[in-house]
Amino acid sequence: MLNFKQAFSTSSKLAKAIKPAVRSTRHSKDVESMDKNIPFEKPQKAWERAGESKDDYFRSRFSHVHAKQKQNDPAERRKSYETIRKTRASNYKRERYNDRQQHKQKFARDVYRGLTPNPLSEYVYGSSAVLAALKANKREIFNKLFIHNPKEMNSEIIKLATQLGVETNMVDSRSQLNQLTSNAIHNGYVLETKPLLPTPIFKLGTVSDGSYTIDEDNYGDVLEQTYTTTNKNPLGIYLDGITDPHNIGAIIRSAYFLGADFIVMSEKNCAPLSPAVAKTSVGAMELIPIFTADKPLTFFDKSRANGWTFVSAAVADHHREDKIARSLEQKSVEFEELSQLLESGPCMLVLGSEGDGIRTTLKVRSDFLVEIKPAAGVSSLVDSLNVSVAGALLMQKLLQ
Repeated sequence: MLNFKQAFSTSSKLAKAIKPAVRSTRHSKDVESMDKNIPFEKPQKAWERAGESKDDYFRSRFSHVHAKQKQNDPAERRKSYETIRKTRASNYKRERYNDRQQHKQKFARDVYRGLTPNPLSEYVYGSSAVLAALKANKREIFNKLFIHNPKEMNSEIIKLATQLGVETNMVDSRSQLNQLTSNAIHNGYVLETKPLLPTPIFKLGTVSDGSYTIDEDNYGDVLEQTYTTTNKNPLGIYLDGITDPHNIGAIIRSAYFLGADFIVMSEKNCAPLSPAVAKTSVGAMELIPIFTADKPLTFFDKSRANGWTFVSAAVADHHREDKIARSLEQKSVEFEELSQLLESGPCMLVLGSEGDGIRTTLKVRSDFLVEIKPAAGVSSLVDSLNVSVAGALLMQKLLQ
């Protein structure tokens, strides 16, 4: 008889298909715990009970312990010493630097502090130039006189300034005057004024009984002016192409000192009458008549037609054209013969720049050419004189 064993198991596949009677919200992998259902009180940290952050709590209570440990550590002591030493050295350097800066500021010459130059004005400097400008009173206006600790207090300058209604200011710093004069030597006197403008002219007129006429340019019209001379005949100085203001100032000084009557400048190629010219001329620029000619060739021709003799300080030579060279050679006159020329009639001494000299067109229109020859054995490196020195020698010879 067959025996059958009764089985009450189900297959695994069928078991998985059986659904629970109650749906659970937890996943099968989650661990079931009853902690959430058991009352639990989390203990507070010490710093939480104190109401502080963890860092502040330990720093306030245990920093001294750490400091003592560091203090007892030789390496930490050396590190602390080095920090203190560097701090002290840095503070010392900073203090010394501040002391030096204060010392420099105390004795500094600040050229930008104080007076500011007026671009519409001119600043005549030097006691002689300022005094001459006030005495001559040729300028349009005098604004202010600045004085700073002069070596010699010139009461005449202050007196004239007061008479002319010029405001006088005593300044505290020499650097203030240096700023007005571009650091030139001013001797403690600076006069703010308008530029001295030379009179434009057309030609030189006739000469008669110690007087002569000059046709001035009065805004396009001819204005004939009469001048007198203390010489037997008048002597004028013509400047062509001289751009160095110191040379012009020295020539003006010599001309006034030696007795020349007036000066004519080429309008387009000569340095203007500036404070540097006034300073170099020691004020003579204010005292001698100065004119300009804008058409030199016409000025030469028309003045010669009225009896004026033109003598140019130049070598009678021309490197390019033989015809011009021969013409210039015929005009050559010896230095010793110059005094005879002024005896015969009025003269104009023509001076040119040291580099280019007098223009050929003016030399051709001159009556005579004269040169000052060097002594025997003089090196070729020194082949000429400064134009102001040569001009003074020629003036002196003409006026003998």
